[in-house]
Amino acid sequence: MVKNAFWQLHGKKVLVIGVILSLIGAWTYGEINLSTDVEQYFPEVMPEATTFELIASAPSENQYLYSASADGTQVGFITTGQGQGYGGPMLIEVAWGMDGTILNVLVPEHQETEAWYGRLAENEHFIQYIGRTFSEPFTLGEDIDKVSGATRSSTGVAQGVYNSRLLLAEHLGQPYVGPKVPIKFGSPEILLLVGLGLVMLFRLVPALRKLRWTRGVMLAFGFIIFGIALSGMLSLINFILFPIGYAPSPITNLYLYLIVFGIIGLALIFGKNFWCFWICPYCAVQETAHFIGGSKARPVTRRQLMLRNTRYIILWVVVLMVLIFRQPQLAVFEPWNTLFSLEGSVIQWLLVAVTIGIAMFIHDFWCHYLCPVGATMDIVLKIRAWFAGAFGRLTSR
Repeated sequence: MVKNAFWQLHGKKVLVIGVILSLIGAWTYGEINLSTDVEQYFPEVMPEATTFELIASAPSENQYLYSASADGTQVGFITTGQGQGYGGPMLIEVAWGMDGTILNVLVPEHQETEAWYGRLAENEHFIQYIGRTFSEPFTLGEDIDKVSGATRSSTGVAQGVYNSRLLLAEHLGQPYVGPKVPIKFGSPEILLLVGLGLVMLFRLVPALRKLRWTRGVMLAFGFIIFGIALSGMLSLINFILFPIGYAPSPITNLYLYLIVFGIIGLALIFGKNFWCFWICPYCAVQETAHFIGGSKARPVTRRQLMLRNTRYIILWVVVLMVLIFRQPQLAVFEPWNTLFSLEGSVIQWLLVAVTIGIAMFIHDFWCHYLCPVGATMDIVLKIRAWFAGAFGRLTSR
């Protein structure tokens, strides 16, 4: 009886503490075991060289400059740098001739999914770097063509080449001083702000809250804009890049910062989730499937409420694995990535089919029972409610 009473009173607290400690332990383990041997890939990026010697380095920036020699004669240089792709850091190695001309570009380590990264090879993205010199800016969209559907992967490669040549330029006595990279603010960012602004109006203005058609319009907006046009949905990987230090620069990836901190910020300020069930493209897909299935929403039973905790278990397991192995791509499993990019494995397409099929009979099946983004936003709202309650208790004394 005493044991049961303890778990009834403190079970939730013990569970939360256990989850937090496990995540801290996983983060610590992943941080300690994080290492990269850049030299192991040199024979691949410059096959004609046999010996390599470190000339200069900037470890804090993950930049290294090596001389490459064959039979005692220097034949060129190799630089290594780091760029940030969709899934995290990308190791970029560049082979240079003695005059600072690019001979080869290699990305031996990256966190991108094969479906997205494969588009770079399919579009011969790396070939356009060959023959360029260290003094060029390598600006994506101007000097270097980006690959549609893999923009952030393209940006990561360009960033890695851009940064890695800095040590080479200095070594050759011509330090590179190029134009600053402008903040990228275009139609994706504008459409995101417009979408969030409209949802805020429809959910916060009393007169508009009474209208029934507003949610349907916003789901259609989210499906067309964030699903089909931009393929820029809020995903678990968007959140997880920050605690492991893999977030790209806000200058080149402003959209990521707006969608993550904008939605979290609005949730903390207003206590509402302005993404899920309003402009999430996959929610629109599920509700369309439910309408086609002809099922009607049924009362939620206690068992169904218990099963909704499955989202938190999935979230915990995935985050734990990402922190331990330092592989953010493990968080890219949500069905909308496959559906809207039309790229994925058989298992990923099977997940799309199963979740949409079940949604025909169970309203918003993925959202309620499996979605890690929904679980993340619920945790944000619970934290807000806890702090609001704690603040209220302090001020009432």
